Amino acid sequence: MEDLFRITKPSARMASLPYGDNQDYLDEEMQWLNGCIALQLAMNSIEDENDKARVYQRYARVLEDWRQHIRSRSKISMDQGVYLALPYLVDTFMLSELEMQAIMVCLAMELDRKYEAAYEVLQEDNGLRLPTPEFIARLISRSEEQWREVIELFQPNRALPRFFLRKDLKPVRQQGSYIGKPVQLDARMVIFLSGNPFLADSMIDFCHLYLGEEELPPLMGNEAVQTRLRNWMKKRFEQNLSEPVSLIVSLYGKPGIGKRLHLIHLANHIGEYLMFADCEKLVRKGRDLSEWLTELFREAAIHRAMLVLLHFREALEEANMLHRLPDLLDEIAALNYVVFLLSEKPCLPFDENRRIMLEIELPDLTDRERLETWRKAAEAHAVDPAVDWESLSTRFPFTPGQIVKAIHMAEELARWDDPEADNPVIHWHHLINACYKQLNHKLEQKAKRLKPKHSFDDLILPEPQKQKLIHACNHIRYKHTVYEKWGFNRKLSYGTGISMLFSGPPGTGKTMAAEIMAKELDMEIYKVDTAQIISKYVGETEKNLQEIFKEAESSYAILFFDEADAIFGKRSEVKDAHDKYANTEVAFLLQKMEEYRGISILATNFLQNIDEAFLRRFNYIIRFPFPDEAERERLWRHIFPEETPLQELDYAFLAQKLRLSGGQIKNVAITAAFLAGGAGESVGMKHILKAYQYELDKYNRPVDRKELGDYAALLDEG
Repeated sequence: MEDLFRITKPSARMASLPYGDNQDYLDEEMQWLNGCIALQLAMNSIEDENDKARVYQRYARVLEDWRQHIRSRSKISMDQGVYLALPYLVDTFMLSELEMQAIMVCLAMELDRKYEAAYEVLQEDNGLRLPTPEFIARLISRSEEQWREVIELFQPNRALPRFFLRKDLKPVRQQGSYIGKPVQLDARMVIFLSGNPFLADSMIDFCHLYLGEEELPPLMGNEAVQTRLRNWMKKRFEQNLSEPVSLIVSLYGKPGIGKRLHLIHLANHIGEYLMFADCEKLVRKGRDLSEWLTELFREAAIHRAMLVLLHFREALEEANMLHRLPDLLDEIAALNYVVFLLSEKPCLPFDENRRIMLEIELPDLTDRERLETWRKAAEAHAVDPAVDWESLSTRFPFTPGQIVKAIHMAEELARWDDPEADNPVIHWHHLINACYKQLNHKLEQKAKRLKPKHSFDDLILPEPQKQKLIHACNHIRYKHTVYEKWGFNRKLSYGTGISMLFSGPPGTGKTMAAEIMAKELDMEIYKVDTAQIISKYVGETEKNLQEIFKEAESSYAILFFDEADAIFGKRSEVKDAHDKYANTEVAFLLQKMEEYRGISILATNFLQNIDEAFLRRFNYIIRFPFPDEAERERLWRHIFPEETPLQELDYAFLAQKLRLSGGQIKNVAITAAFLAGGAGESVGMKHILKAYQYELDKYNRPVDRKELGDYAALLDEG
């Protein structure tokens, strides 16, 4: 074995030259280690104490020459930018030279199996091929004081056992104190020390590094927060230049608000790197966040990056571990490192020991910031100049992340429409569709989504009422101008949306009018059956309404409450406790309508049932009268599609004699079409009158044959 471990003096000629690479450096470290082993072998073979002392001094001088030689070449190499993994880690973790030598003893056996055999022989224990702290101290120390220093390095709270050694190593036999227990380098450290500087394979799935970029994506909103954060971090760093610092910063806000981007801008400004670790992914893989903290910190330290724990609070909530947040903060504080916690909600309320030094909210964008973000995000794309960015930014209260995703999706929709174009033009309808695809709500569980097909030309309504509907649409179109540019948002704490009341008999066009507004404004519309949300249980109605408006807030949809009489009824006069509570339900509904930033519409058949005190809370009240004769004729002339084969119809007669609402005329027209289709005929008067008879049957009303005059005979035809 002595032949394998010989020691020679280092080359004086090489002392002033840098190492060629990491392996070149490791070769010389193992030359030094060979000398340490050769010394132990020599001491074991010499019995005379004087000879031992003489040999020991000769070996010790050569070994010190090697240390000086390695120190010199390492410094030259690092100064010239040659990457040496072990000196890099020594500097990163602020290790002593004895710690570096102890690491080298453990690393050598991972690189060359001859060291396993040597360790077994020198420890005089058959099968014990891993070094123990006692053996490492004997191998690398040159005095009793150094021996004690080396032994102390393996205490549980020191850097070697915390960051460099395996924690799951099972002893082959019962050992006494920790100095006799075998130790082995953690696999991650072996890979890194061997010259692989990349992110650990075990962390690729849930970690990524930010190591600086030449061109950063622009900040989108909350620039004032960024400026204050930079100044704060700069002062904190200046106050802690000489020693490690425990610095925990919590940053919270909605998903997509820009938390990561703000940290990237911060790191770029102060010249630091970042390592992002997704806590939710860790938890979903069944891993204990507490057990991974040390490894995450070690990986961040290896790359000299500040550690960022993404979805920190959400991960704990998902794992039902929120109660452990104070303990985790204690563990993070013990790392003496800069750690950022990113969450949707604040962590400070759970910080019992006040470990979080600073907690910052990234608030929602203002209308002005959102408008600017849309324009910034669109700069790199071909967009139709006619796109109204102000309307888009007012309509969708998006975060920067949602805006960027919407722009990219709109481009894909444009490419679908024009597959030949290299740079397709994004139009308004692409953006609207893309925006609605960003929304994540559950409104369809509470309401029915309508698909508008009509336009204002299809709506038969007196001109004053139609003008009110147009003005209501403009209320939404020009919100940005009135509230933002003209300053009305400073006058109002809430109520920037529109609340409307449609009243009139059934079938007079209330639902159609709501659909037309949705189509004119390119908005989704959801029809809420008010009777379904009313509950006899106290508080249940309010709960249902709360859920509907909460889901609608992110969608900016039109909420159409049909059959509102179910909640209003005749309740202006309070006679008992039930009436009093019912009025509370009405007040709650109207309050939520006022707070809602979109459009909410109530439809009722009986306006007289609503207390006048409630009426003032609507922006628009539109009455839908029963159509007069002229309006009924217009309805009859427009009800049949162009493709429908028609006989000669007496529109004037139908309008005069068939006193029907618009909804009833639609029902009669459709039934007549099926009657004609079944008979293989064009739609004629006999089909319409037969369908009219069926319509009256619904209400148990007979047809007045005298009113029909000569046309009455058509009812008797098959």
